[in-house]
Amino acid sequence: MPDFRIGIARFWHESNSFSCALTTVEDFNAYHHGTLLGQDIPKHLDQRDEIVGIIGALDDHPAATPVPLLSAGALPSGLITEDTVQHFESTLRGQLQRAAPLDAVCLALHGAISSVPFPDFDGHILRVVRDEVGPHIPITCALDCHAVVTNQMFDLSTAMTAYRTHPHVDEVETGRRAAHILLDILDNKINPTAARQRIPLLLPPPDDGTHSGALKEIFDAVIDANQIDNVVDCSLCPSYAWQDVPDQGWTVWAVTDDDPDLAQQLVRTISQQAWDARRRLLPEPMLAPQDAVRQAAATEGCPVVIVDTADVIGGGADGDTTGLLQALIDLRHEFEGLILCHIPDPEAVAQIKSHQLGDTVTVTIGGKRDRRYTQPIEVTGQINCITPGPITDDGQFGSEPMVETGDIVCLAVDNLRLVLTERVVMGPQPSLFRKVGVEPFEAKLVTLKTGVGFKKTYGHVAAAVIRANCPGASSYDLTRYDFQHIPRTIFPLDMNADWRPQPPAFHNPHWRSTSSPNSSQPSADIAIGRTSRTFAIAASGPSPALRQR
Repeated sequence: MPDFRIGIARFWHESNSFSCALTTVEDFNAYHHGTLLGQDIPKHLDQRDEIVGIIGALDDHPAATPVPLLSAGALPSGLITEDTVQHFESTLRGQLQRAAPLDAVCLALHGAISSVPFPDFDGHILRVVRDEVGPHIPITCALDCHAVVTNQMFDLSTAMTAYRTHPHVDEVETGRRAAHILLDILDNKINPTAARQRIPLLLPPPDDGTHSGALKEIFDAVIDANQIDNVVDCSLCPSYAWQDVPDQGWTVWAVTDDDPDLAQQLVRTISQQAWDARRRLLPEPMLAPQDAVRQAAATEGCPVVIVDTADVIGGGADGDTTGLLQALIDLRHEFEGLILCHIPDPEAVAQIKSHQLGDTVTVTIGGKRDRRYTQPIEVTGQINCITPGPITDDGQFGSEPMVETGDIVCLAVDNLRLVLTERVVMGPQPSLFRKVGVEPFEAKLVTLKTGVGFKKTYGHVAAAVIRANCPGASSYDLTRYDFQHIPRTIFPLDMNADWRPQPPAFHNPHWRSTSSPNSSQPSADIAIGRTSRTFAIAASGPSPALRQR
């Protein structure tokens, strides 16, 4: 059996087109272990990312040798700068040249990375790899399910697979799957052929992610499709809604073992199901900040949770908008009990730290990272706590057990407890409030900058959850944004859009040859499901028997 040298690289970032906080090399270097090269990658494996799965799968193969190349990630924010693109392109090319010759490459890409010169940064990375290894080397990719899958990504890779959960809990499994597909290709067990369909949908994540409702039903269909014989992978990417790029929209694809007809039938079936569910996928109505606060005050029980989905760090927003904070200050006397709010603000933390506990101070809070959405506001309060971080990652939103916050201060404005941190914090963390001596589950109102993550940390205790329609770079009200580059028509920006699955884009990797599909041939009926759960979407043509593994 020949020895296979397999290059491994990872890029992770979510690039928000509506954030002005450009992402630099320094942002990548400051995130977790920073940018890692070569053998430093397995020394610092984060136990919840795709590289763990990729290396684990390769280690299980008697003839596979992992060749770590580069791993880089940064907190979601704005576009990556041109200098940063040049830095990583040069670094990756150098690593590939030093590692040559390689028999294959397995990449972990987010799929929603944009830069100033390249809207499709993930595709650009694939282009760099393909340039260096040549047209005959197989490349597989593990993607976040919020990838915006472009033509370039589809054409330059041999096969792709994506997460099937949100909130994400299957990163390692997805990496392992991408590696197993690659090994099956190298072992000549499969001849991958793929079909892809873009669906004109642009939607924020639903409240319960993939755990219930219409999105769960669609992902269940995707998971069931993977049980069909000859299916190598079937994946769905519901896109990252705050990326203004030409390939925007949902994407479903199927990779089969030399069965292009089956691949096309699957993507048509699942894309039709997604389109039919579009109105069920719309976000719930939101309230203006002051209306949300008044409704919270009138709600019995505690804690009542108000979520500001427009300022989510994990969605690439800045985390320091003040629209909801102003409403809390204005209406705080309508509450019996504590009101909790967090804002990252290193300048205010530094100012407060120069005073003593118990002092009353006046500071300018928030609105400093991006003033297009809100402005800083002046707050006067008493210093209740000054403490260093870190805090525990209660929701497992990152890949480390602890979250670096820098110093933390708590300012009391009557019954409002305003917690300020030197650094941004990923995800709604109850540990942040506990760090300053406040139990958030006993507060009357907790305000969180989150879209779906609150389900993991507050969903089991919240007396009610209210969505506030605040300004910010990750608003669920997509009509707030002036999209310039996305394809039109697209639902729900075009509410009356009418669409049917088109003949899917077909991909037969040029390093292997097989018969070409007749894309003009009508698709057949196809049923997807296990014995206990079956559905079918009818199309014209004969009805083949289900081929189950």
